[in-house]
Amino acid sequence: MATFDYVIVGAGSAGCVLANRLSADPATRVLLIEDGGDNQHPFIRMAGGFVKIMGNPEYFRVFPLKPREGMRPGIHTYGRGLGGSSAINGTWYLTGMPQDFDSWADLGLPGWGWDEIARCYQKFEDYREPGAHPGRGKGGELQVTNSTYQSPVLDALVAGFGTQGMPWLDDITTPNAHGVGRSQYTVDRKGERESAYKAFVKPIRGRPNLTIAMHTAVKRVLFADGRATGVLCEANGEELTYSAAREVILSAGVYGTPQLLQLSGIGPGAALQELGIPVLHEAGAVGQNLADHQKFGVSFDLTNHPGTNREFFGWRLYRNALQYFLTGTGHLARVGMPLTGLIASEGVDPAWPDFQVAAAPFAMRTVNEMAARPGSPLTPNPGLTFSGYHLRPRSRGSVTLTSPDFRTPPTIDAAIWADPYDQAKAIELFKLFRRIARSDPLEMFIGKERMPGDAVQDDQAIAAELAKMVEGGLHGVGTCAMGSDPATSVTDARCRVHGVGALRVVDCSIMPTPISGNTNGPAMAVAERAAELILEDRL
Repeated sequence: MATFDYVIVGAGSAGCVLANRLSADPATRVLLIEDGGDNQHPFIRMAGGFVKIMGNPEYFRVFPLKPREGMRPGIHTYGRGLGGSSAINGTWYLTGMPQDFDSWADLGLPGWGWDEIARCYQKFEDYREPGAHPGRGKGGELQVTNSTYQSPVLDALVAGFGTQGMPWLDDITTPNAHGVGRSQYTVDRKGERESAYKAFVKPIRGRPNLTIAMHTAVKRVLFADGRATGVLCEANGEELTYSAAREVILSAGVYGTPQLLQLSGIGPGAALQELGIPVLHEAGAVGQNLADHQKFGVSFDLTNHPGTNREFFGWRLYRNALQYFLTGTGHLARVGMPLTGLIASEGVDPAWPDFQVAAAPFAMRTVNEMAARPGSPLTPNPGLTFSGYHLRPRSRGSVTLTSPDFRTPPTIDAAIWADPYDQAKAIELFKLFRRIARSDPLEMFIGKERMPGDAVQDDQAIAAELAKMVEGGLHGVGTCAMGSDPATSVTDARCRVHGVGALRVVDCSIMPTPISGNTNGPAMAVAERAAELILEDRL
């Protein structure tokens, strides 16, 4: 049985940062365990290539969602393999707003305010674009770059956003600001995806005190006298045990971490007993408080402009692939929306926006078209799409264990629109898209609304159509939330699991409330801060 000082479960955005920081001391032995493989497929390194492997179980872990009456059925997919979701996501990079983190401090979580988190971002970022706000990091491990896409329709979109009170921002991550700016991506300056593994682990993989165990699934955490002592794993059909002399750290994600805690006997006691799992520590908050951004998009026909859809068909696709492999530039070097906007909804502080919006001269097939003719989501026809998130939903879902078998996914209740407030905000966001689309600057470019169509006008009809489209943003948080009260939280302000020793959680699941933006960057910042706390506690 191999022994390490720290055993980290999960090589995603948080786990990779932890592995780097904790192994910086040559005398500290660190094991990083990952269920998947090395994620070196060319379509992963190519930022725009991930759609070609979408859903492949080698790179994605699939979580079925509990059906909700009247809502779109579906699944959630998170990354599998080195880098986790940072290896297969849309590379969209945001940092969240100061109020996100200051609100955590207000909840009784000292050390998690914006001042501490901003310092963490500055430590690991490498952002060298013109117009960067003074707090940005330069020279850290993680390269972040701006969208480089240019077109007349993009200029018109910027002007259209401006009609709705969204000024231009040179740096979309500017604290306490609302407006529109170039999207930022975790893509390096050579056009290659900057996963957490590539940024934080690959350069230091040769450290003799860092061990990486791939294709290794953790079945449960092992305990002695109420303290975590290691993990029981399965690799290549065989069981093996790794021992932790100091701590076990769970970084398995917003669904995987609460699942693993429950498999280890930490969770709602009655439910665990029904599954035949011995209860080590009663913790009813495990798997509760699931919050996720609520997302949908609206597409329009694009006129007087070819758009970008055609770039992914026929000879143009081959040309773009050649351009990418020769120069690291072009349509395949970027993915997602070239413009990002942050704006406050009605009644919300403009310095703390709760809508994240984006737009691109690109369109996917509609939900109705996909239902009629399953297949590729791409359409060759020119289109313009608005996409957005409600960043601070009030609905809360759960992650519930359904089997003592670690291979069986837990039940995910995403709780979309469980709170009527969220439905109202979705309708408001939809109307914002329509106002931008029909603004004067975009008049020459916008054709008909593809779905639901201009005939859908009243709120009840809009809600019925949005129910077919709205989904979780894959930015889940909260299922092992930090807090001071063990009855309503899972971890304390130092990421330690209440009620047991030598066990921490470091990933998005400890975030008590949602972040204003995509969670990849914040997951890394949380891990950076957690590493500081872990090293402080070691002294």
